[in-house]
Amino acid sequence: MTSLALPPYIMTSEEGSFARHTIENRKPLIIDQILADFPYTREIRSALLAFKEELKQGPISLLRENTSDKTLWDHDLQPWSGKGWLEMPWFLAEAYFYRRVLEIVHYFQPGPWIGLNPFRRMKEKEIDGALPVFTQAYETMAGNPDLKNFQDYSYKALWGNRADLSNLDAFSDDLSHQSDLIIRDDSEFAYQLLREMPGKIYYIFDNVGNEIYLDLAFIDFMLEAGLATAVTCVMKNQPFFVSDAMPEDLFLVLDRLASSESLKVRNLAQRMKHAHQSGRLKIEAPPFFTSSRMYRQFPEALRDQISAHTLTILKGDVNYRRLIGDRHWEPTTPVGRAAGYFPISFMSLRTLKAELIVGLSDELHQDLQTSAEPDWMINGNRGAITFLKI
Repeated sequence: MTSLALPPYIMTSEEGSFARHTIENRKPLIIDQILADFPYTREIRSALLAFKEELKQGPISLLRENTSDKTLWDHDLQPWSGKGWLEMPWFLAEAYFYRRVLEIVHYFQPGPWIGLNPFRRMKEKEIDGALPVFTQAYETMAGNPDLKNFQDYSYKALWGNRADLSNLDAFSDDLSHQSDLIIRDDSEFAYQLLREMPGKIYYIFDNVGNEIYLDLAFIDFMLEAGLATAVTCVMKNQPFFVSDAMPEDLFLVLDRLASSESLKVRNLAQRMKHAHQSGRLKIEAPPFFTSSRMYRQFPEALRDQISAHTLTILKGDVNYRRLIGDRHWEPTTPVGRAAGYFPISFMSLRTLKAELIVGLSDELHQDLQTSAEPDWMINGNRGAITFLKI
């Protein structure tokens, strides 16, 4: 499928859309939370408040600091020069918002604020609050390498994606199967692939909180069950979308697991640390994943790296958005038409928090349109497990 045949981007200019809501309502609240969490200088605080006004009135300002990614951001923003934040593609607006926040708080600049994650306190609260919920769920999870248990880990990893500090504040501790709310479930096809061809998995993480704990449990299950020979954990190299997982978050989570009162949870931490030491668990954070680029735009070197794996597992809504390009696909569009470019087979685990989806049957789409709540595509109540064999 050529780029000329791709549908248009979801735009922040679309009246009444969730895309517009995130820029008008959610992003200013994130700035307020940053101001409340850290005693920034008067200069930084003033710049953050000015940024709130820019979100309302524009035009979009380019990066001022001389960093290695400035050329890339300038290039991606060039078509929208002179436009406001409510006149551009949704994902570009969201990704650039987080990059601008890092510039304003001097994240990359020498001085007292260098490397200080402006979302750190929000993330640590999620990590600590989720541990008891995870522990209770994990105590009941089994390790037999059959389809039933593979699906149990898949479903829990799916529902762990419900909480997302970038656009939703809800913390959900309901990790039951809720199979009636999974509107597409291709987990059996992914299991069959891994049973036939156990190999390396490229696991693209999303959020901290419940999600990262359940991701690690799922990864451990696949390694112990012989479904995976090695796993590459793909994380963010810098703060992104508030709660997106970075390597430092993973190590913090492993420490939390290791100090648990539950022997089963402590053993999970020990196995994960041993897997990391032995090279079966790798941790990578390519800068591409904190850019504004879609996965159709993988650099050749990254595409080759992914191609050395058997399966990619993509967690969460933003990874799904980047997978299908954050565009206005018809919901009944076949998955292969929207994402057949991907270098290897993939499984996407996503709770619905954006107004886009592909791969629905005509019957299911019609039923959701007539019977589901009006905001079924964005309220996080439903999930989808989408597999495509490449």
